Amino acid sequence: MKRSSVLPGALPAIAVLCHAVLPLAATAGPVQGNEVEARVGAMIDNMSLAQKFGFIRVNDGHMLPVLPSQGLPGTVAYDSSMGVHVGLGTFGAQFPSQSALAATWSINRAQQFGLALGYETRQAGAQQMLSPGLNMFRTPFNGRNAEYVSGEDPFLGAVLGPAITNAIQAQGIQAAAKHYVANDQEANRHLLDVTVDERTLREIYLPGFESTVKNANPASVMCAFNKINGDYGCESHHLITEVLKGEWGFRGFVMSDFNSIHHPQKAAWAGADLDMPSGLAFTDQTMYDLVYSNQVPMNVLDDKVRRNLRAMVSYGFDKTLPVPTPLDTTYGDAASLAVAREGIVLLQNDSGKGGSMPLLPLATNARVAVIGDLAQQSPASPFGTAWAPANRYVTELSGLRQLNVDPANVTFIPALSLNPAQAIWYQPGSTAAALAPGLKAEYFTNTTLAGSPATTRVEPGVALDFMAGSNVTAAGTSTLAGIATGAGAFSARFTGTIRPTVTGAHVFKVRADGAYKLWVNGELVIDFDGVPVAGDVVNALAKSGKTAQLKAGSLYSVKLEYRRVSGAYFPVLGGINGIQMSWASLSAPGNLASYDAVVVAVGKNAEHEGEGIDVAYELPEFQSELVASVAKVNANTIVVVHGGGPSEMKSWSKKTAAVLQAWYPGQFGGQALAEILYGTVNPSGKLPVTIGGTAADYPTTAGYGAIADYQPSGTFADASTNQARKKMAYAEGVFMGYRGFDKTGVKPLYPFGFGLSYTTFGYSGLALSGTDLNAGSTIDATFTLTNRGTQAGYEVAQLYVRPAAATVARPKQELKGFAKVFLRAGESKTVTIPVDARSLSFYDVATGSWQVPAGKYTVHVGSSSVDLPLKTTLSVKTALRLSTGASNPLPAPVREAVQVAADRAY
Repeated sequence: MKRSSVLPGALPAIAVLCHAVLPLAATAGPVQGNEVEARVGAMIDNMSLAQKFGFIRVNDGHMLPVLPSQGLPGTVAYDSSMGVHVGLGTFGAQFPSQSALAATWSINRAQQFGLALGYETRQAGAQQMLSPGLNMFRTPFNGRNAEYVSGEDPFLGAVLGPAITNAIQAQGIQAAAKHYVANDQEANRHLLDVTVDERTLREIYLPGFESTVKNANPASVMCAFNKINGDYGCESHHLITEVLKGEWGFRGFVMSDFNSIHHPQKAAWAGADLDMPSGLAFTDQTMYDLVYSNQVPMNVLDDKVRRNLRAMVSYGFDKTLPVPTPLDTTYGDAASLAVAREGIVLLQNDSGKGGSMPLLPLATNARVAVIGDLAQQSPASPFGTAWAPANRYVTELSGLRQLNVDPANVTFIPALSLNPAQAIWYQPGSTAAALAPGLKAEYFTNTTLAGSPATTRVEPGVALDFMAGSNVTAAGTSTLAGIATGAGAFSARFTGTIRPTVTGAHVFKVRADGAYKLWVNGELVIDFDGVPVAGDVVNALAKSGKTAQLKAGSLYSVKLEYRRVSGAYFPVLGGINGIQMSWASLSAPGNLASYDAVVVAVGKNAEHEGEGIDVAYELPEFQSELVASVAKVNANTIVVVHGGGPSEMKSWSKKTAAVLQAWYPGQFGGQALAEILYGTVNPSGKLPVTIGGTAADYPTTAGYGAIADYQPSGTFADASTNQARKKMAYAEGVFMGYRGFDKTGVKPLYPFGFGLSYTTFGYSGLALSGTDLNAGSTIDATFTLTNRGTQAGYEVAQLYVRPAAATVARPKQELKGFAKVFLRAGESKTVTIPVDARSLSFYDVATGSWQVPAGKYTVHVGSSSVDLPLKTTLSVKTALRLSTGASNPLPAPVREAVQVAADRAY
């Protein structure tokens, strides 16, 4: 499909308010009942032992295995939280990250996303989508925060998780809730042992999974790589058999994360049902030995087979598989844009220069300077299985230009933007009077730059792609035939000259699948030894270095030496086989002051974060220094921050006029951002996480330690050779996220639930439908929400509860309800948010139940965790005990809201 940078004219602003619901070939979700069980039972009765062994493992590209004797064709699963990831590309839409979806706080958007994702999965010819991601934003370092819809609050995940799952499965596609459980960091993930107490598991890390199981009946749950309290996620009998299948009544199958079973007997006994994708653990010989020695009883084996068969039969996959169809972009495009519009969070909107009014929204004739390569590239996604390159998209630069009355009013500033394809180089020996473009490149057939180079020539730049065999830059293109191949071991030296256009410090960035050193004017700026910083999916992370002061117009020498020993790095999933180098100024030119506003796009992409490695909280590439420099020249600086989660902003945020958290905004993120900046869409995103001033502010950081401590120095999955740190204690307990900030008294930079609008909302008249809560009852908190401004918009009203006198250590407040409400200017609406006994409870380890002590409970309502103007009191006269099986994380009205009728399927 041709890539595009044109605003989708068929997607007007009203798409933010509605779904595309025109029915196509409607497909019902799973069917349950006696007929399914009878068919499954008959199949098991006619299966040999060998066939049973073959049906709990897969190694041929299927998910559920092929079983010819029963006419079962097997199933295909696709991955990615941001789209249907097929092969090396994306089949249909690139959606915003699930962290952006969490920022919408919208059941409607979650369902729209799930319906589109399931529809495109079916169109692409698969039967299962490995989504949603339900792990928690426990630490700002987590490389996979982009993939998780829970944010830092279990109730938020308990609402959005089943909404997505029901929508996917309404399309006749199996969903897989992942990663069960405590896979809340990528640090040495295959060997990390997470120590977490039972109460914390139940209150913080399990509710998203519990709610999805109880309110959406997912076809499968994927167990995690890491250990939990000494047992691998796929080998925890307590978590899988006792809790998931026992207490919660889960009837689907438990699949391993990719090759994550270490001990076949433990995993089989624990309740893992499918060893995928290579079938390394549940081999025929291993299972024969375990069954005949009764280490795995026959009824345990039959239960696995039954669950896997049930997944086939309940979706009708025993009769026929959906036929792939040509891509229909209607629904994916609408969902992607709608989530982006509601997921971008406006964090700050000050006056800047020239008056007391907030800078945003901008006038559509404003002269705007744009800085940052993220603004001109196709929308980013993280490295790893979440990587989803966009097929058609609107860049942030093109979005701003197309919504401005004159595209010429929007100017991109390349001198302050790192891009290896656009960096300007001159050959060594160039003079101010005679500038010869390009760099001298010397290629050696050894890995030590020894002897004479095998090839010496001029390269237009350093953007070498060994897989494509080319070096494509704005200054020209060269081929690499006979020089570098995908598996080759060699070395190279690039020498050249730069001529800065701005006086000040400059930043250089190198990304390569090997070791390198970079000198600028004789100063060593970057030195990387080439040792991978992850063990399994190995990303070639970008490295940056800063120079001393350089003078505009002067010439400076550059030397890059590169050694490629082996092809250890992933060339796909957002990785590279190659080497790239770019440079830019960190000092803003004085002429930026003449613009009405400056938009600086900063943050992370696949070069900096993703699967397999945790990342620093600080912005990469000295971007904080760049922002401060720009803001010093032009006070009307608008910063747009990208990434799976937030990054450090405290060092520069108050120097700027406006700040927006854009996450990974998807293929039409550029349109959504432009609509918000120019005011045609009123921002409504709210933070699903707390943004701390520094990483140390987070309650989890002290126990985490240093990221480098977890980087494997030996075989990543072999405990005998892996010398990295393998223990992590969730010592903060239930005081994670805003709960921890409330406990310590540390003031966050931006609090949980926070997000600005171009209008203002008023809260009044909070009343309860009853004052005494009994077991099994629901009490409605009703209040009036008023749009007191001049522009229509959404408000997310949030309800928090707190006990007046806690019998155990409990958070100051906990989110237990929310409602996203659309109001026109001047309009008021009555809003109702339900609470029940589970809303007030804590998990009691001694009794293995949810306890609601008798006493008073305060109900607070407002716009964020720190802005709660309404409060009232609820009483529990007699202590209540709720079972883990019968209780539900969601009050009954919310359970109904997350359901998706089959007639909404496309």
